[in-house]
Amino acid sequence: MTYLIIKEHIYNGLSNSYVVVNQSKDLDKANDMLQGYNLINKTNKDILHSIIKYESPLVLTKEVA
Repeated sequence: MTYLIIKEHIYNGLSNSYVVVNQSKDLDKANDMLQGYNLINKTNKDILHSIIKYESPLVLTKEVA
């Protein structure tokens, strides 16, 4: 399981943009990174950061006989 740090840029009159800015397999480390990004951008209200839990899709392979 991977935790993605997502940056959302909010625009007036346009669709918001989303960018993956970092990732971690450790939830505590991801939360620390999120706090850091929020501190850096605390004066800019048009940028938000959040964490998304990403799990790789289960891919079943069919054995060829």
